[in-house]
Amino acid sequence: MWLPEPSSVHTCIDKAAFHRVLTEQGVPTPRSWWGDTLDRVPENTQLVVKPRRGHGAQHVHFVEKKEHALLLSKVIPCALVQERVYGTEFTADCLVDRTGRASAILRRRDLVKAGLAAVSTTFRDTTVLGLVLAALRAVRAEGLCCVQGFVQADGQVTITELNVRIAGGFPLTEAAGADLVGQMVNGLFGLPVDHDRLAYRTGVFLTNYVETLAVGETADLKRIAMNGVTT
Repeated sequence: MWLPEPSSVHTCIDKAAFHRVLTEQGVPTPRSWWGDTLDRVPENTQLVVKPRRGHGAQHVHFVEKKEHALLLSKVIPCALVQERVYGTEFTADCLVDRTGRASAILRRRDLVKAGLAAVSTTFRDTTVLGLVLAALRAVRAEGLCCVQGFVQADGQVTITELNVRIAGGFPLTEAAGADLVGQMVNGLFGLPVDHDRLAYRTGVFLTNYVETLAVGETADLKRIAMNGVTT
């Protein structure tokens, strides 16, 4: 395994800690409230209520009233209330070598379903890249990870999360020419990471298709398993 220090991992999986660290380092991230700061949630603001340590868009609720956010915070374990951000969502596939040098491949999340990018396109933006790299430094990231955020209509960039793992849409990064997996393996075994091999082409897209393929009775599954029947 190639992971950063435990403190870095904990910063990334705890949304409150992540917000605190990014704010201290001057990296823009949505305003957030939790614990004894929930009474400071503003009125007439679109909000997101989520678990501090949630994942996969589970138990995430969008509300427009403070009273609704406070009510949800009582039933969602370790709830965090966050200002809702609109704009073009993106993911950056990142590799930080053992010297601290980082490369990032930017992908727009053109269509998102249940927290997963159904359609993505590679792009370049110096402002986005700069803040992605700043977020990596803020949490002392190392190895393979991904950063997510939004580019708002006024051009402002907001970082929303950093995951210490490979992103589900990484095949797009590979298709765009970046040797993400190969260079990760180099770093894993103590070999130099060739950041020139992490260059990529823009305008390359990927689509994901997730659908139910079959429904039926469990008895049918037992019959298929016993008889080796295929359909």
